[in-house]
Amino acid sequence: MDFYLGRLQQQFFHWQPSFDGTGNVYTLTVENGLLRKRSYIKKGVRKVHLWLGLISGLVLSIVGITGSLYVFEPEIAAYLERELYLMEGNAVIFENDAELAAFLENNYKQQVESIQWPKRGRETYILKFFGDDHWYYFDQSNGKLTKGGLGTGNAIFNFILNLHRTLTLGKAGQLITGIVSILFAFFMLSTGLYLWWPRTKTRKKISFRIQWNAKPKILNYNIHNVSGFYFFLPLFLMGLTGAGFYFSSEFKMVLNALTFSVPSKKIEIVEDRSYYTKNDLMTLVAVLKEMDKYHTEFGRRNLWMTNRVDGDVSLGYQKRTDIYAGPDTRIFLTLHPVTGKVLREYHPDTLPRGEAIMAKWLLQVHFGEFGGLFTRILWFFAGFLPALLTYTGVKIWMGRTFKKKNPNPPKRFFGKLKIPHKKLRSRLF
Repeated sequence: MDFYLGRLQQQFFHWQPSFDGTGNVYTLTVENGLLRKRSYIKKGVRKVHLWLGLISGLVLSIVGITGSLYVFEPEIAAYLERELYLMEGNAVIFENDAELAAFLENNYKQQVESIQWPKRGRETYILKFFGDDHWYYFDQSNGKLTKGGLGTGNAIFNFILNLHRTLTLGKAGQLITGIVSILFAFFMLSTGLYLWWPRTKTRKKISFRIQWNAKPKILNYNIHNVSGFYFFLPLFLMGLTGAGFYFSSEFKMVLNALTFSVPSKKIEIVEDRSYYTKNDLMTLVAVLKEMDKYHTEFGRRNLWMTNRVDGDVSLGYQKRTDIYAGPDTRIFLTLHPVTGKVLREYHPDTLPRGEAIMAKWLLQVHFGEFGGLFTRILWFFAGFLPALLTYTGVKIWMGRTFKKKNPNPPKRFFGKLKIPHKKLRSRLF
């Protein structure tokens, strides 16, 4: 009997003592030598965790792996596109951007639609001309213009980003990734943490480390639990911010409510511009001079011209153009195409607190740049976790669903074992 009670204590970890009406007898239900406490809550949580994982596992794996690859996109793209990204000379031959713009207009006889300033490992400018779908790379050390592709950046990483955002399915893919991100952050990770949570000292000893010398099934289960626990916070932040890209208005509303801030209102400007002609539009040099008047402490990010009197000129500024830790501050101005008057300004410091948090931190947290190189490396590895968790989770499910029946099952013993509670306490407590 002592041996039997010892085995009960070792193998059953979620029991609670309960006494019968007399107060002297402890009643236990015994099956196969194991004491089992049926937890309907845990069964329900396990089913939710299982089926959400089976349904969304493939999408999460694709989004996670592509996100990991995109973490170091600036460095890898700068190497792959070094002939376009890097200047051939060491010195810039133009004193300022206005002189550069005059050079472009005089030598290439095309009207510039957009300028993308150097940033994040790219030393050259990127230009787009009206009537031309291609982008061009401009080397400001020698005035050389090189034709690029239909999009800015590296074509491989453009595909990776499209796969990460939309699964190459357009708006439907955006909706899928947004919903899956919410399910992952709020349901799959929370249910996984509940199932992992050690409730006894014995479970604590095996819940924080992987037992590499264990049997394959136990090792697989152990990898699933332990890796999911250690990467819980990065995965939660990645999933939460990923959902924020698609459900941005809903997230802003929630953050504004949590920070007790009043949502911003859109300002609609109605103006009759019918008396203007295209000859009245500001030139590129004039727009750059207007750009010099605002936010001189910020770096220039981009510029978009217009060739229509009913259009607008857009200017973009950025706090820093390199990869850095901390919040990302971007400012955008909308100018009148003729007078240069500021029509609208988007500045995170003037936004409601909830919207300012999203503007400054959403992108930085999603790709792990908020903490510098350490968090970028951590986010890189964390992106592969959904694929690992999906693989190990499917193996756990298949092992339980399609397990082979034992041809020689052990004898089953059913019954009630009545032991005086004092003796039970001396053995089990």
